Amino acid sequence: MRKTFAKKLMGLTMSVMLTAFAAVPFTAHAASDVTVNWNDVKQEIDGFGVSQAGWSDAIYDLQEPVRSESMDLLFKPDTGIGISIFRGALFPQFNPAPGQYDFNARPDQVWVMQQAKARGVDKLIASTWSPPAWMKTNNSTTHGGYLKQENYGDYALLMSKFIKEYKRQFGLDLYAVSIANEPNSMTFLTWDSSEWNSTNFQVFLKDYLKQAMINEGVASTKVIAGESSWWSEDLIKDSLNDPASAERLDIVAGHNYPVPIINAELPTTPFTTAQSKGKKVWMTEVSKVDSYDPGMGSGLKFAKQTHNFMTKAGVNAWMYWTGAIPGNNDEGLINVDKAANTYALTKRYFTFGNFSKFIKPGYVRIGAPDNPQSGVYTSAYKDPATGKFAIVAINDTDATAELGFVPNGFTAGRLTPYTTNDNLNLAEGPAVPLQNGKFNVSLPPKSVVTYTGENGSPSLQEQTLTDDLNDWSKTFSHTSGLVMDSSNSGYFNGDTSRVKRNSGTTENFVYHVPNITNFKADLYQFSVWDGVAFYASADNQHWTPVVHTSTPGSYTGSKWYKKTYTPLEMPAGTQYLKIELSGSDSWEKQVSRVVINSLS
Repeated sequence: MRKTFAKKLMGLTMSVMLTAFAAVPFTAHAASDVTVNWNDVKQEIDGFGVSQAGWSDAIYDLQEPVRSESMDLLFKPDTGIGISIFRGALFPQFNPAPGQYDFNARPDQVWVMQQAKARGVDKLIASTWSPPAWMKTNNSTTHGGYLKQENYGDYALLMSKFIKEYKRQFGLDLYAVSIANEPNSMTFLTWDSSEWNSTNFQVFLKDYLKQAMINEGVASTKVIAGESSWWSEDLIKDSLNDPASAERLDIVAGHNYPVPIINAELPTTPFTTAQSKGKKVWMTEVSKVDSYDPGMGSGLKFAKQTHNFMTKAGVNAWMYWTGAIPGNNDEGLINVDKAANTYALTKRYFTFGNFSKFIKPGYVRIGAPDNPQSGVYTSAYKDPATGKFAIVAINDTDATAELGFVPNGFTAGRLTPYTTNDNLNLAEGPAVPLQNGKFNVSLPPKSVVTYTGENGSPSLQEQTLTDDLNDWSKTFSHTSGLVMDSSNSGYFNGDTSRVKRNSGTTENFVYHVPNITNFKADLYQFSVWDGVAFYASADNQHWTPVVHTSTPGSYTGSKWYKKTYTPLEMPAGTQYLKIELSGSDSWEKQVSRVVINSLS
């Protein structure tokens, strides 16, 4: 969806996105119970992040108010998707020659970091693509090359001064710095890169970086190491198994790009060595290069990747490559056009938001089946401090998936769904009530839905709407061929207002009531027992017939009989009820009263 800020539609569009009702087509597929175990605590969540390393200008060069509004989209927790980790870069130009430092060489990065922090970003980090050329074996920042052994101390000092000066000069308190980005880089790369082997890391950590950080007073900043271009901890195992180097290592990270030789991603498995040493594990970069898919195909692809890294690898953080990047490509969540001062939001942006907007730093993952149905994936998270929780459900099938979330070890009265699919973008739907010990939900085809709730929240209370059909005030809509009939009330137990048709056309009227659980419809029928139908919908677009029953006809005069219709079962999530009348005669069936039960 491309947007022009000159029209200032940002606030209106986001409001619509975040409040629209979720479209949930109903199916008859058997529901699967998904038990959410409150006390089965998995890993702590440090956050969800993006990088602008080398691409901060993609936002910085936009004209106001565009650039500030694009920052809102990424980092604000209310009108945006609340990304909590920002990844920048330690650039070679910060130390162009021995003893010379210029940490304002990239003002675009400083501005974007400051603005991200102002919007509530929890963690600012930075990775190094390459040390300065004068420190490297190939005298270049590109095409690989190693840090020269005699410059280990210089590089450790640069990293430490970077942390110190970013805080002193710009008020930016870095949560962590990474020694090297993709240290298994290939020498043919034309962008900044540097090669490191296992021994290089081990020696640098224990003999150089640790003391340099102490000397500069920045020892509290965390250190990230690894960040291989594919998912592996091999380059960092020696450092982990050496207590002296492991002491200066806090987070082991990896990326999730395919291994070039086999052009395939490595399995999403835990970093067992890092976890056994009590280290956090982060997935710090992934995207799809050389392609452009702004739709749900890419959105679902990376939602499933996030799910797999949370549930299979047990990572503490997951990050996409960039938040915003120029051009039409799959390397960012947002594609910007600096010349036109516009941008396009991808479905990746919204499905990423299904995680980042609701699962905050300090949450922990809790037990839930990760694959309750074929093509359906679930994971659950809670905030130990507040009792808030989120369940993320992904449906990568072409059919609606019926699930029953069963709380175990906690109580909650309702869930609030936020749906992303082809038609909806983090659309808030009506509350889902707890019924018979579970939350019954319907996942639309090809969708990502986040359900939020709070431990101890009250149950939805039953409400009753009674419509004697004296006018249309209690209905949501009706077709033009319907009228109120007050004639011959003696045949209708004295009822002076009933809905009937003008002609033999099919007509209907609709009620909009959140969380409809039951209804009763009183009809008078003139010896004709068909032509009455009921339909349920979650969105007033997709309708499913309601299987119903009725009382025996009670004679009221002439050939008129009164019947009361009720459903055998209402589909979960019903927000709209349609009553349809059909048949060749216009007068032989009349609706006199409708009573609707709901939860709110």
